[in-house]
Amino acid sequence: MKKQYKNNRDFKEERIRRERQLEDNISNDKEVIAGRNSILEAINSGREINKILFQEGIEKGRLKSIFNIANDKKIICQEVPKRKLDNLTSERHQGVVALVAPYNYYDLDELISSIDISADTTILILDHIEDPHNLGAIIRSAEASGVKGVIIPKRRSAVVSQTVVKSSAGAVEHMPVVRVSNLLDSINKLKEKGFWIAGTTLSSKSENYTNIAKDVPLAIIIGNEGEGMSKTITNACDFLYHMPMLGKTQSLNASVSAGIIMYERIRKD
Repeated sequence: MKKQYKNNRDFKEERIRRERQLEDNISNDKEVIAGRNSILEAINSGREINKILFQEGIEKGRLKSIFNIANDKKIICQEVPKRKLDNLTSERHQGVVALVAPYNYYDLDELISSIDISADTTILILDHIEDPHNLGAIIRSAEASGVKGVIIPKRRSAVVSQTVVKSSAGAVEHMPVVRVSNLLDSINKLKEKGFWIAGTTLSSKSENYTNIAKDVPLAIIIGNEGEGMSKTITNACDFLYHMPMLGKTQSLNASVSAGIIMYERIRKD
């Protein structure tokens, strides 16, 4: 039965109370995914969805696929004012956001044991990529090109956030991301498991990227946006590759470099 209010003031107070209650509930959900495609990818990957919030007055047909899956999986869907969605995310939300459980990072041993290591196995190591848009774009290219996992450090690195999810077009939901305390230790562990290590650099001692090894398990390292790879990481590499810079610009965006070299790795001669 619809609740009756004595006057307009009571109605406004009740609405404020409900909005505050909603904000309190939202504050307990630490991560948000925005946009239809990203939410669908998260649901289909098995990500734990706590609640889906959709914009008041939005045409329901636009969200039909989300509502259908949410109904099957018994996920709560709640209508809220647009400003609530705007306050939850700076990303383009398309009238819908999902409140999700925190991203579950993989352990390196877990990743290694979950894959078949062969000559065409590729893992990506990101040496302090700090821009979440770059991280998302790299993960998107990695998933599309068959990379088996992405390793990032716990310090001075972007983490898997709603910006990364959006920038990856949901690909992060299908890509194991490993977060480690020490990249050098991780590199040494990969070597023990049969991986060779390839770094990207502008060093004169490096080879053209078109010579990238294709007959061994390979971990490819992409360096920081401004500083490139650190010296210790560079020294740990078995191969060093560069991309010719024929114009006045002497470097490429990290995500562009990563995409080029990952696809060169799988290119058939």
